[in-house]
Amino acid sequence: MTPTETARLVALVTAMCPSTHPEETTAQAWHLLLADLDATDAWTAVIRLGRQRHHIAAADIRAEVRAIRNERLARAPLPLPDTDPDDPRRYRAELLAIVDAIASGRRIDRAPVTPADPPPRRSDPKHNVNSKRDLRTRSLRVPCPWCGAAPGGPCVVPRLGIPLRNAPAHEARLIAAGLANSGRERAGKDTETQ
Repeated sequence: MTPTETARLVALVTAMCPSTHPEETTAQAWHLLLADLDATDAWTAVIRLGRQRHHIAAADIRAEVRAIRNERLARAPLPLPDTDPDDPRRYRAELLAIVDAIASGRRIDRAPVTPADPPPRRSDPKHNVNSKRDLRTRSLRVPCPWCGAAPGGPCVVPRLGIPLRNAPAHEARLIAAGLANSGRERAGKDTETQ
């Protein structure tokens, strides 16, 4: 956002929330806090918040913009990058660029990838490491319903924010990505075979 757009945003908040009494430096302070946000998303966030609250702070706007971006990511299927997954830096950079484009509302011209069947388990420890890396990479295209990790970001231990080390992703994320079966499906298959 530009300083002018931030000043307009402060004026909108003042008009929607008459109890707010901005000072001369409010627009400058808010610009420091919100400059990295898209102006249209911030404007939409203020309108949403104005319908719910009688006081709006800059932190509320930032949180609402994050919610708007996450809603876009949840609606749009995430295509996998064209970069080879064996080059993790380039793959992650391209994946994050795709996630940012979708979250920003820009159109991605690639077709989304359909979920693949999980790879077969093998007893070879070296293959299990590669399949774990592959599962982690393929699960990054969806948000994690368990810990709330955004697409492209690793699953974390809730409340601690520490990335998972022993598992490729939370089971709920693997299911959401189509890389694992839910417990209900497994139980149904077990009863069918008996």
